Amino acid sequence: MDSPQKSKAKGMTKAKTSDLAFWPFSARMALFLAPLLLVVLVVAWGAARTALGLDTASAGWVLLGIVGLSLLPVLLVVLSGVASTGGSVELGAVKIALTAAAGSQRGLAVPRNVVPQLGVSLADAGGVEATASLRNLRGTEVAVVDLEDGHAWWETRLMLLCAGATRLGRPSVVVFTAQQQGRADQFIGWARPADLLECLQESDPGLRKAYLQASGQAVAVRLAEPTLQPPQTRPTTSALMGDLGLQGLRYMTHPAPRNELNPLLEEQLLARSMAGFEALPAEIDVPRLYQLFTPVLHTKALERTDDDAAWLRAALLDDGDYVAFTDSGRYTGIMSGAAVARAALLALLPPDAGA
Repeated sequence: MDSPQKSKAKGMTKAKTSDLAFWPFSARMALFLAPLLLVVLVVAWGAARTALGLDTASAGWVLLGIVGLSLLPVLLVVLSGVASTGGSVELGAVKIALTAAAGSQRGLAVPRNVVPQLGVSLADAGGVEATASLRNLRGTEVAVVDLEDGHAWWETRLMLLCAGATRLGRPSVVVFTAQQQGRADQFIGWARPADLLECLQESDPGLRKAYLQASGQAVAVRLAEPTLQPPQTRPTTSALMGDLGLQGLRYMTHPAPRNELNPLLEEQLLARSMAGFEALPAEIDVPRLYQLFTPVLHTKALERTDDDAAWLRAALLDDGDYVAFTDSGRYTGIMSGAAVARAALLALLPPDAGA
């Protein structure tokens, strides 16, 4: 007859071997395979499209399916964890873990109208202060734009931010907050800078013209810039600058003290091109934000006060590139969809599940 200690040991061994009932390998292996499967499936689909002549076909649903398949190992491990506990998990602990992870990726707040102080016009030295703020955003993934009471941001300034983010690839996402019903920092939505930039151009032909003009000027200056000659001998001539409408603006294209080509030249020239729009600036409040960006604005968020089970289900089933988190409507953070799945898995698993 087995002793109580031996029976307990057998029970623990049995429980441990059933921890991953739906997945025969370790949780660590699932985390390794998920991104690998994603890459393999995307490459396979790309090759198949070319071979079958489907280059013009919409790939949206196919890519969504690919992402789902790549996450299958992770979901199987989650199911195994649920099964090993008889179908009950510490959902509250998962919510706390995910909320904390999202809070660490809240993002960098952009100064009002992309300038550190009020009253700075884009006409002043071509918006030097505005582009200086953009320089500080190049290393962040998330930019937070607080519309406040509807008088903090102009359309021209948001366009400048989105144009810089689109060209440089960072920030990757813009989160909008605002004051609502007397409460500050309420989440409104998030969007990709490239989508916001396109919507702003579609809303006003004048803004599109300013954007195209600045882009063309920047391309011409860059093409005329021989990179192998010292700054003082580079033939960015007065004639060229005059032809481009940039006569006397070398301080902008080649700022002191280094007198080298401005790395934010496109944004500097765009600020100058849009200065005329700010005589009567178009402010952005929440209704105007919806009017401009509803097709590309993602307004769903995971609310901390929701039921734990419903909250976790929404987190795992959200098919967006990013998932926003709120607490009583107040924005607390944002994570990529892949990061949410990973953080949820790690929170669900027992500490020794990957051993």
